[in-house]
Parts: sequence; structure tokens; C-alpha cells
Amino acid sequence: MPGRRNTTDMLIIGGGVTALSIAYHCARAGIDAVLLDPSAAGAAAAPAPRPVRTYQPGKVHNSELTVRGLAEYRAFEPAGGADLVVSDVGWLVVPTGPAEAAELEREAADQRAAGVALEPLTPDQARARHPWLDPAGAGTAFWCPQSYLLDVDTVVRGYAAGAREHGARLLTGQTVTGLDAGSGRVATTRGEFAAEAVVLAAEAGSGELAASAGLELPLWAQTAELFRTDPIASEGGALDVPFTVHPASGLKTLGAGRSFLVGLERVSREEGLRDVWFKEAAEELATRYPRLRGAGLHSAWTGTVDVTPARTACIGRAGGAYERIFVAAGYTGQDLGQAPATGRIIRDLYLGRSPGVDLTPFALTAENSRAGE
Repeated sequence: MPGRRNTTDMLIIGGGVTALSIAYHCARAGIDAVLLDPSAAGAAAAPAPRPVRTYQPGKVHNSELTVRGLAEYRAFEPAGGADLVVSDVGWLVVPTGPAEAAELEREAADQRAAGVALEPLTPDQARARHPWLDPAGAGTAFWCPQSYLLDVDTVVRGYAAGAREHGARLLTGQTVTGLDAGSGRVATTRGEFAAEAVVLAAEAGSGELAASAGLELPLWAQTAELFRTDPIASEGGALDVPFTVHPASGLKTLGAGRSFLVGLERVSREEGLRDVWFKEAAEELATRYPRLRGAGLHSAWTGTVDVTPARTACIGRAGGAYERIFVAAGYTGQDLGQAPATGRIIRDLYLGRSPGVDLTPFALTAENSRAGE
């Protein structure tokens, strides 16, 4: 439908890296695309480098998407083929007890088949990589070198410039006020648009937009917080420890200067859990790292992430009366690593091609979203 005012083949709602990837990959394929970004032009500061974890324990389908993302970022065509990986920081996964270790070992072959570089470690090898681990509690662990810091600013600018170069229109300051799934009409604060396909890539806002059109999605916004410990290393020193996760509890740590950054991954619809999670993070930190017992924890970052019950994004096309609607949201903090693959998936689904990825784990229904919990 190109050529008519406010009418397009594909209307993408959202302004983050996932929405920009979709705009780029679709425009490059000759799809007339318009992206509606609710933020004002130039309002956001340049994003800092962010870590991306390629290995997703217990979620081979998530690992597959992030492996594909790493390949694209290593030779990022929108930025002239630049390698956008700032540094490789590694990813240490420490299971709790032999049962969890055995489960991760059982899926290791599938993880490797998905492209994950995965190395089992003995307890001594695990402690050599992370000397702060509990010497009595550290057992078998897994090491993945494919955890990396990514130049997010260049990603965002590259996708935006590439999308425009291929004809996409990126419109800022466009707050969506209404969505009609049957006609593909979208009302905004700056007028009405009509599209053959509407892509909801507005993070947690995607759930609200879908609900306004009568489509229920299993995703919501959840507060997330990172803590910083009191300084641990001596003046002038730095903690040289890898990005580490304990899957059973969701505890994550990373050395940052003289302190540790600490996070506790939780997914819940309940309100007012911040104090509960803070206490759990402190207790879990003391259990896994006895030398950190009593270390003060101070809020370093607070924000929201779009989550689903299964910690897997909703990616795909709705059916029936909602066949015009495509969804790419609910990444539970993994949007950056999965954005490149998502752009290609939405492109292929729109063109009626196989995306080359089993989308069953990413289904838009609440029942499928809970699979694998």
C-alpha cells in the first residue's frame, strides 16, 4: 500500500532496538515500513554498552536467537561491517546441586548444536575463574565465552540509518491512542495510519495495545533492580571476575570496579515485592559468596523490563481476527541479543516464508508461554 498518505504495508509500534531491527530488515526486503516511536526525537541519551548472554540455561530456543544476534553484531552491515562487540567478558553458570548440574549437562548437546560454545568445569576450575565462590558449595559449573559487551549506541544508530536508507519512515513523538485489529487502523496523537500489518514491538506497552484491541498476551512490565556492594577490592584494585549466574535462584553477579553488581531475576505479577527480593538477594549472595556476608547493598539501577511467565519472548503472528497483528515483545531483558533474529523472523513471516526457527516456544498464547517453566 505504499504511496498513500499515512498508509503502509507494515506499521511498527515501538522505538527500541527490536523495533528498529524489524524496520531495517523489513525495509531492506522491500516492505514499505513505518515505525511509530512515542519518544521525542533526541530525547534519549546515547545508550551505554550492555552485556549480552548467549548461553541461556534451560532455554535452548533463546540461546539460538542470541547466537544469531552475535553473528550479526560481529559483522554489522548497517555500520559498514563493523564489529560492535566492545569486549568479551565470559559467562559462568553455577548450578545449585547435582540435580540441576545433571539437567544442564543433558541439554548441553542441544546448546552446542544451537551454536553455544560451552565448556564444563570442575569445581577447582570454577573457583579458579571466580575465587569468591563458596569453596564448600561450588560444584560442576559451565563456562561460555560468548558473553560480551555490545556497543548499543552504534546498534541503535546503525539500524535507524539503515532502515531510512532502504525507505522506512521513522516517526518520533507518535503516541498510539487506538488500534483496530480488523482494519489495521492505528490512531495516534498526530493522526491516523492504516497498514496491512501492525507489529507490536513496544516492550511491555505491547500487551496494553493488544488488550485494547481484544487480544490478550501473556506479558507485562516488571520492575527490575541492580545493586552494588560496598567496595570490596583495595584502593586502585578491581574485581576481575566473570559475569556469573546461579540459575536455580536467579542470582547474577558481575565485577564492576572495586564492587560487585548484584541482581536477582524474578518474574511475578504481584505488587510490592521489592523489599522481599532485596532480602532474598542479600541472603543468596551471602550463601554463594560467604566472604560477601554483611557487605552493604545499594541500588545502582532501577527500571522495568517486559516479561512473560516462561522468560521467553512472544514473537509471531496472531491468528483469526487478529491476523494483521504481529508481536515482538516480552524479552525479559534479552531484547538486545535477540533483536537481529527477531527482525528477520518478522520479515519472513510477513513475506510468507519460513523463518528457519521453531517458533513454538515463542507462541503468543498464555498456555504456550508457560511451556518449559
